Amino acid sequence: MTHAGWYPDPSGQPQTYRYWDGSSWSEQTSGDPYATPPVADAPPAPPPTMPTTMAPTPAPPSAPVPPAPPTPYGQQAAYGQVPPPPSAGGYGQPAPAFPPSPNGGNVRNPRLLIALVVGVLTLFLVLAAAGFIVFATTGDDTKDADDTSATDGTSPEPPTPPTPPTSPTAPDTTAPTDTTTTDGTETTAQQCLGGRPRPAVDPAADAQQISTSGLTIPVPDGYAPETAYAPAFTFANAFIPLQMAIEEGSEYGWVSIYGIGGVEKANGFTDPAQAAEVVMTCMAASPELYRGFSGRTDLSSGPVTIDGTPGFQVTAELRVDDPNITLEGDVAQVVVVDTGDAETFGLYITVVPIGDDALIAQQAAFLDRITVD
Repeated sequence: MTHAGWYPDPSGQPQTYRYWDGSSWSEQTSGDPYATPPVADAPPAPPPTMPTTMAPTPAPPSAPVPPAPPTPYGQQAAYGQVPPPPSAGGYGQPAPAFPPSPNGGNVRNPRLLIALVVGVLTLFLVLAAAGFIVFATTGDDTKDADDTSATDGTSPEPPTPPTPPTSPTAPDTTAPTDTTTTDGTETTAQQCLGGRPRPAVDPAADAQQISTSGLTIPVPDGYAPETAYAPAFTFANAFIPLQMAIEEGSEYGWVSIYGIGGVEKANGFTDPAQAAEVVMTCMAASPELYRGFSGRTDLSSGPVTIDGTPGFQVTAELRVDDPNITLEGDVAQVVVVDTGDAETFGLYITVVPIGDDALIAQQAAFLDRITVD
């Protein structure tokens, strides 16, 4: 940065500008990038005009370029690029075309403005004459395919710099919402994708039980906590999965899951029966859970009592058609419990392979092992 003026505050304050006097930042800030410079940073009055009969004074040696001021906090460059200088402004916050003048406008020196205008006009006349000569010589009004100049003879606009990546913290609620529950109710993107599935704290690897969202379950034999699977349950809050590998060595693999979490009422979950059906439908439609999903067969559904608390369960076969998987799919069970929390319902999910009689029997008996906190 070589020109004095107001620039986005390098400390990162939004809509705040700090004055750069050419060598250092001012103490004062302003919300107006065209405000009058601070008194201490105002440039000295210009020297009197030199008589035309006097020989011009030799130009002083060039001053060293001052070190670039620090990049504003929270402003990162796009991948593979150097962070933009303060004169470029922060993302979404364009800088003035020229450093602002204390007397209004953008150019400090009127003689510089005159010289700039004369230079632009001269360049325009030269380019216009060159374009006319080329046109008159060739007599062809067509344009070569690899000619990147604009039709008026001027240079093309420089390419637009890439947009910096956004933060992936929020779920994509613009996903298609064409999934439909068995009773004909359409699910919404907010229901299927609006959860916050990552638990606040990972359970210990040797935990004997897990608790979250008002529910507690023991860890079945052969299963272990693995929160790396939690993000796939995009409809849930604070979901803790317990997993056991079923099929390894294929491209994707296959696991059995027991897990608990919550579903947020504000996302469109009105009661345990509706929530259980919506969650099962969201699971079947999720490529993160069932790549190559081919069909659903309902096995049972209805009210249940979990540790003396009313709830609702839905059990269904979710089948897949995937050449990378030898299994047919899962027997999935979803249970939603009204734990009394004003904002969420308790959620319990288990999936075991179709055809594994021992795991299916354990799944059916496991409801009696869930406790409500």
